[in-house]
Amino acid sequence: MTTRSSGGTWARGMGISLVASDASSILSNPSLHRALADGIEHAFDGPLHEFPDDAEWYLLREQSEDVGVAVVQRNAPRAVDASLWAVAIAPAHRGRATATKAILLIERRLKRDGITRVIVRVPRGNGRGLYFMLRVGYTPLSPEETPPRDDGDVTWFARGGRN
Repeated sequence: MTTRSSGGTWARGMGISLVASDASSILSNPSLHRALADGIEHAFDGPLHEFPDDAEWYLLREQSEDVGVAVVQRNAPRAVDASLWAVAIAPAHRGRATATKAILLIERRLKRDGITRVIVRVPRGNGRGLYFMLRVGYTPLSPEETPPRDDGDVTWFARGGRN
């Protein structure tokens, strides 16, 4: 897991900020750890899946309060792609469109950085997450399009149809 210096704002808009952080800081926060576990399956109580070593970790902040987490891997599976491994909102902060805003900010920032496609990983046990991706305009990738480092129990999505 990548360790990044904490505190630098990576993207801001729509009332939220994405602030560079690191895995250990985020995982030590019980509400953010719960958010990531719920991203696997509601009330999941097992170990979190492994994230890529080169993943970038971001705190989602709303009015200076940590409300969620995003995990991004650039240049994966192709040099012009980014893989979104997680967008997770702490239970007390759900229901305010924070995840939707975060995805829009992530897409905008990555596009500015030269990324042409964002793909999103959702564990199949996360029914709310699968439905959410469809609601925000993403569609499932075909098996041929899935990244090579796929554990088989996830669905990958891309915006606006198959690429």
